Amino acid sequence: MKKMNVRRILAIAALMLIVCLYAVTIVCALIDSPFARSCLMASLFCTIVVPVVIYAFLMFTRQVRGRGDQLPGDGKDSENDEQG
Repeated sequence: MKKMNVRRILAIAALMLIVCLYAVTIVCALIDSPFARSCLMASLFCTIVVPVVIYAFLMFTRQVRGRGDQLPGDGKDSENDEQG
């Protein structure tokens, strides 16, 4: 139960980070100054990179834990059911 709460909090934090990045991108796109242009480019970069890094981290942790090898429903039990 406690582990699920930590996952939920981390998921909400990641979602809030991505929403904030979108908001900063829109604000920087509307402001016309050299500094805002630099911030816009940085924000666009982070808007693309942060979700990719989060997804890669999730894939990595699944592989390390050994749950990424099988699809849901593909278990060793199904092989025994076919023989017997």
